[in-house]
Amino acid sequence: MFSIGFPDWKNIGWHVGKRLRDILNPPAKTGPSREERRAQRLRDRLKGFAYFDYFDELIDWSSGDIDPVQQANTPLLKRSASQVHDQRGPTTSVLLCHDYKGGYHDYESVRPPLLDEKLYSSNYLQYVDTFVYFSHKLVCVPPPTWTNTMHRNGVKVIGTFIVEPQTPHIEQMLDQVDGEYVVAKQLAAMADAFGFDGWLINVEGEFLSDVKNLVERLTGFIRSLKRSMATGGSIIWYDAITVDNGVDYQNGLTSKNVAFALAADAIFTNYKWTEAKLKETQSIAEKHGIRPSEIYFGVDVWAQNTNMPGPPRITFPPKGGGGTNTGLALSVLAEHGFSAAIFAPAWTHEHFSTLSNGEIPKAEVVEHAIWEGNNLQYELGCDCREGRPHHTLEYKSNPIVRFARESPAGSFFLLETNFERAFTQHSTSEDQGGYRFYSTLGSQGIMPHLLPVPVPAFKKLNDGPPVRILYGDLTDQPSQGLMVATKVIGSTGKLLTLQDQHRATPIKEFPRLCLFKVNMPADGSLEATVQFKQSRASRSMGSGFYVAYGSSSFGSIEYHYSKMAYGDHNDTQVANIEIRAARAGFCLLELGVYCEDYMGAMSPVTLCQIFNLSIKPKNPVQSSWTIGKIRIIERTEAPDVTTRITWNWTGPIASWPTELPWSKTTGPFSHFVISARGKQLGQAHCMEYLLKQGDLDGSTEEEIDVYGILFGGGKVSSLPFTFPSTAFGA
Repeated sequence: MFSIGFPDWKNIGWHVGKRLRDILNPPAKTGPSREERRAQRLRDRLKGFAYFDYFDELIDWSSGDIDPVQQANTPLLKRSASQVHDQRGPTTSVLLCHDYKGGYHDYESVRPPLLDEKLYSSNYLQYVDTFVYFSHKLVCVPPPTWTNTMHRNGVKVIGTFIVEPQTPHIEQMLDQVDGEYVVAKQLAAMADAFGFDGWLINVEGEFLSDVKNLVERLTGFIRSLKRSMATGGSIIWYDAITVDNGVDYQNGLTSKNVAFALAADAIFTNYKWTEAKLKETQSIAEKHGIRPSEIYFGVDVWAQNTNMPGPPRITFPPKGGGGTNTGLALSVLAEHGFSAAIFAPAWTHEHFSTLSNGEIPKAEVVEHAIWEGNNLQYELGCDCREGRPHHTLEYKSNPIVRFARESPAGSFFLLETNFERAFTQHSTSEDQGGYRFYSTLGSQGIMPHLLPVPVPAFKKLNDGPPVRILYGDLTDQPSQGLMVATKVIGSTGKLLTLQDQHRATPIKEFPRLCLFKVNMPADGSLEATVQFKQSRASRSMGSGFYVAYGSSSFGSIEYHYSKMAYGDHNDTQVANIEIRAARAGFCLLELGVYCEDYMGAMSPVTLCQIFNLSIKPKNPVQSSWTIGKIRIIERTEAPDVTTRITWNWTGPIASWPTELPWSKTTGPFSHFVISARGKQLGQAHCMEYLLKQGDLDGSTEEEIDVYGILFGGGKVSSLPFTFPSTAFGA
């Protein structure tokens, strides 16, 4: 999957020369042997990873081979609408294609080690519809950590089946038994068993010339895979091999790949497209009844680099495309109604430093610039040879969030978050080397809507009369939730009179910070619950929570304000807000924080700290669920023997509310928390917890307890169980 083009004879000569050098001086065979690969694959099972390098491994696999830690448990949260209520202008559906340093990293595992730096995660999931886990394995199953977080945020997760030029025996993908494509049937079974939603089919190797009826058999393979997938599954074809049995990237929809696009649910094109190619694709799509949204035009984020070997990687626009100009490609695709496939969004964390050194890492600075249009620092520290290719003229006014379709948070009946980020800080002591981080990738919560004011608008505000703004901050500190603060921006030399202030900002429109945009019923069946602490300084400012109601039939939005009750500023409080609109047919559209004071305190003031927020059905889930039968087991995973804590749960399955998620593997539980002698060991998204050295303190007895967190809230605790240390292999 490369956007390498051949724009001139110089580049063609480079490829020819490289091929001749490889023939005259063939590279030595490097890399692990087949047996070494197999041993590594078995070790990686214990991290929750599943992948296959060879066709016979794929064909021999069965669901009975799965280790519980390899399965994602979180069902895909069904989004309540395709777009938020106030997004204007053309937008595009976004697919993220992962491709981060080969994939399957320790921080993506179910028991990750401590880290010296924060690595790649995705922080803009309300702007993403599909996530592809990509690696150069024959079969790439997404790690359960990624699947759980994506599903929690309503994002479909797709694995990759990739056939490359060096892949042996690729004809096996076309084998049939009793009319069934064996490989297609296996891939569908894997998606169901591991808990993800479909496949990207990427055939970048050519078949033997004696393979008959290739197009018919390849399209038959795709259709067979679609039929075998569970309801809602997605099969996406990558633009590589053509009907001529040649790898010939079309960079759009043409007569050479339309047959495969028709057989699949969508097509993901190569990256070297032009606006002329978009128009050609529109014509062919109309002729064959393919919707523009089913065509994902690739955008290669790496194409902006000037330090790549060989010919340049090219994406739209041909000069300066990719990198910080990724949003520019999305603007054109949105205008034409096509979808966008962003390849290698983790470029930010590969090309730039992820070390903090007491400041925001360069990787995060660049990521915010790409997605939000934030200012770039002058010196980014990358190794591009020619000038400063990432400081383009366009990136500030063309951020991804301006053109990516934003979906409402949560589902029609449920939104719950503890604001947990993908990485949390572990320590700052100098003797431990400064900052270290836990990876909580699989537990990442739904992130609030904290986009800054666009740079041009912010400059205009700063140069104009004073105005109060609210803003939020998510820290790396564990269990600290969201800090909401306020300040006044603008020229202090242009203070308004009270009358002018009210004219500029009507008294009924307090300064607000939208935390979540949603689309949920407002008929009184739901209730919002916010767990928070109010700051002492904010009491004189009249802060509180607001909800916004509206309908597609009405242009206006109604705001309802609920002031925070005054309690001890050190006490955690709970605010319960009934979701009921005055007008029939109105839905809940927003929930956020407001402040009544316009110009009181000019300097920044913290208003509150929010730990948990949920919107869910009023009738609580009955706490008739139990967790028990805690025990110690050993599993033999050659060449290793692992010790695990396991347990069972029971409860009234038939009475579980249909509005709430239900897991095929953990039932009503979103996850479990495991403790030993009162010390929390970690979380599990299955009914087994893998013990590691250092988890237990070596006492003669170990007291273990497990509690489960229900979808929709609620905690179910087990009775503590005590085991002799010999039960743990001590």
